[in-house]
Amino acid sequence: MTGRGRGYYNQVMNTRVPNKNSSTHSSVTSRSSHSQNTSPNLSKLNIKPDAIIVNLDLDEDTYAWYLHLRNYWNMLKKSPAVINMLHQHLDQCDNPYEQALRLTYNCLDFKDAKPKSLAYLIMEQFGEWKNSTDKDINQLLTVHIKISAFNTVRQQRSFELMKLVAMVYEVAEDCDIFLECINCMISEKQYKEASQCATLLGLQSRFSIEDFLVPLLLQDKLLCVDEFLKESTEHRVELVAFLDSMLGQHATIRALLETIIVRLQIPEVKWNKLHNKPWRKLIARFVKMFNLSSDVTPNLNKKRNEGALQFLLHKRYIDNGFGDESWKEMVREAVQDDERLQQELVGLVASYGDTAEALRWAHFYNVDRSYWPYSVRMYSDNPNENRHQQQSYKSITVDESWDDEPKEPVKYHQFKLPITSVHLVDNIISFEYFLTGLQDIHIVGIDCEWKPSFGVNSSELSLLQIATRHAVFILDVIRIGSSFPHLWKKLNEILFSNCDILKLGFSFATDISMIKQALPHLGFIQELGFLDLLSLWKNLDKTNKIVYPYSGSSGGLSLNALVQLCCGSPLDKSDQFSNWENRPLRDSQLLYAALDAYCLIEVYDVLKKCCEEQFISFTDICYQLMSSRYPKKKTKKQPVKLKKEEKIVSRPQGPSPHVETVPASAVKVVCDTMLQGLGKSLRRCGIDTAILENFEEHMHCVRLAIDEQRYILTRGTIFDQLAGAVPPGYCLRVLSDNIDEQLKQVLDYYKIIVTKDDVFSRCQTCNSNSFIKISRSTMNTLASTVTNITFSPVEYETNLADEAAGFSSDEDYYDECGPPQQVQATRKWDLYSDEKVDVGLCLTKQGAKIQVEAVPPAMLEQIELFYVCEQCGKVYWDGSHLDKVLSGRLQGIVN
Repeated sequence: MTGRGRGYYNQVMNTRVPNKNSSTHSSVTSRSSHSQNTSPNLSKLNIKPDAIIVNLDLDEDTYAWYLHLRNYWNMLKKSPAVINMLHQHLDQCDNPYEQALRLTYNCLDFKDAKPKSLAYLIMEQFGEWKNSTDKDINQLLTVHIKISAFNTVRQQRSFELMKLVAMVYEVAEDCDIFLECINCMISEKQYKEASQCATLLGLQSRFSIEDFLVPLLLQDKLLCVDEFLKESTEHRVELVAFLDSMLGQHATIRALLETIIVRLQIPEVKWNKLHNKPWRKLIARFVKMFNLSSDVTPNLNKKRNEGALQFLLHKRYIDNGFGDESWKEMVREAVQDDERLQQELVGLVASYGDTAEALRWAHFYNVDRSYWPYSVRMYSDNPNENRHQQQSYKSITVDESWDDEPKEPVKYHQFKLPITSVHLVDNIISFEYFLTGLQDIHIVGIDCEWKPSFGVNSSELSLLQIATRHAVFILDVIRIGSSFPHLWKKLNEILFSNCDILKLGFSFATDISMIKQALPHLGFIQELGFLDLLSLWKNLDKTNKIVYPYSGSSGGLSLNALVQLCCGSPLDKSDQFSNWENRPLRDSQLLYAALDAYCLIEVYDVLKKCCEEQFISFTDICYQLMSSRYPKKKTKKQPVKLKKEEKIVSRPQGPSPHVETVPASAVKVVCDTMLQGLGKSLRRCGIDTAILENFEEHMHCVRLAIDEQRYILTRGTIFDQLAGAVPPGYCLRVLSDNIDEQLKQVLDYYKIIVTKDDVFSRCQTCNSNSFIKISRSTMNTLASTVTNITFSPVEYETNLADEAAGFSSDEDYYDECGPPQQVQATRKWDLYSDEKVDVGLCLTKQGAKIQVEAVPPAMLEQIELFYVCEQCGKVYWDGSHLDKVLSGRLQGIVN
């Protein structure tokens, strides 16, 4: 009788023992794997590593039964009828281990046997049948069958089926016999399969990091490495130490790895990833993922500290953003015990012209005189004589003026309450007093402080400030964060989850995230009654054109700028970059922390008064902003039912609401779900464009049109319903399927003029036109700290998924560059300085993660100025993309 099935049509390449008749009889008898504790070696058994000894062909009767089973499965899938049919067949087999393997192999979906496939179902049900049967079948499971099962399942792509077969056939009990199989995979450069099999069989300790971990990294297959390291703790430190050692060499990462790549003959290496910056990012990723000690990565720590030192010098001498005490403690934090950095500090400070400060650090760190710059040695020998020559860098390069009149010192906003009203909460008595102080309170200002982190370790919350109208309470989270759980729970009930108390903050997202992470004893925070003053400010400024009591400098959308507009003076930020983990806290730190929270109430009062005087509905705006913090529940679309006798009459397109041409920056539209591509093209033209998501109902266009004065763009029969809800001309039926033709129709109908200054003035991802201007030095500092950030669960999973796809993703970013340098001065966007970027957390003040990890390393070294979308964190830079678009898709459209 001739065999039928997959084996009938495809001759299997591996060694087999032929079967003449029924496949239900075992063709090989061998020692049971349960009879000995020590597994035999394949060479001693005279078996090739890839051998399949069991005959996988189906005889005529079994093949006919299999076709019957497959027809049932196609109709019923995993059902009692299919399961009973399988179990009855296994009951009649002489060796169910062999028969289950044959049936699984001969399934049409064997090559990609996902959990819902027939091949997977057969093996799954065999496992269940094996556990429930009364038959004694243990002696039938031989080493030869295990080897055959292991090598058979290797021929398909599903690792889920591999795990299932390994469990059912108990291959891990004889794991040593598969060492040669895995070594064979390595020699054939099947690194992913070798890694998975080693993990599956518990053989991790038998392999070094060079066997497949290093090759997988060089091939940019991080998920495989992650899975292996999760089950093998001993390889974590070894691998990370190896990666870190590359940073300590004088040669480039690529040059160092070339030797290993040639020696191991690793194919498909991602050469474009082998650079210093993505390599550092990769190390920090593993350190954070597996919570490794910073002692494992001395070279990474050194590189991070070098970047931190450069950033601190820039803040000190260019931005003037440091007080003396904060400067000293943050420099000590960055330099630590690194003698080379200590020597470099002296030289760098001297290069900024601050010779006296350079000498102070030279003495502080006992830096050998031979490493002192000439100016420092000269100043040390003759301090009085040369004092006139020691001018600061800033005085030479910035303050050159014919006007010899000295500048008046800056007048900063002062704390209005007496110093006795500031209470430090660091024990149970002060905590209980603080809770009593929240009684009969209707408004508070909330702020947080944490030490800027430049190393591998993440930033942790240090202080939580809660200000009332009469007092400010500074909660020392470091000392009491893990104590008094009952009091923290009570605080949540009294304040955070209490809708009767208005809670003010500025760019709340980051603070709330830090609070939830650092204070688990608070429990679930419902976030009731939270008002973000940044959102309120932007709403009042853009929608209502509010007039403020004072004028302010262009400080961007920062709390400092808002305080100056409302109160007349900026905040003193000299203690902002402090080591907030040092104890005891300085008086200046306590005063800074108190004012940062208390000024929120002052600003709120001023904004409220201004709105009342200018007849702006302040209460309604606040309520709308507070309500928008919570996403609306998805509602199921209700189909429009029409009676049979009713005829659908298409509404005619009304005339355009514009008689004359209007600039692109003056038009706002909303695109229905059918026109998402058109929406992105409109954003590219600088038009304020809201785009509905796929899950949002069409009538949401009407709400946006009414609330935000937008024109509706839609297609199809829904036009009649939407057009009936808005004035004539406020809804346009887009006719063409071609996006370029759609864009031309919209611009012509609404008589919109698009100029060169409009193009790329809005973020194509989120529609914002607020951008932060960031220098190359700050961007490099952000890049060196990006892996230390703690995100919300959704942000963390998204970030991890991006990392799993590779070190970075630079292919798309070459087409995301901004307009050329010469047109930036007239670009129609809101451009702010980087003063208020949270460098330690790599966030904008809107709480958006700055997507610095997606910027190619080459761009970080070449580009002097970057532009970051404040709303979503996307990074742009000057490039040639504008010319390509103007001469391409927008040709003939842009004036």
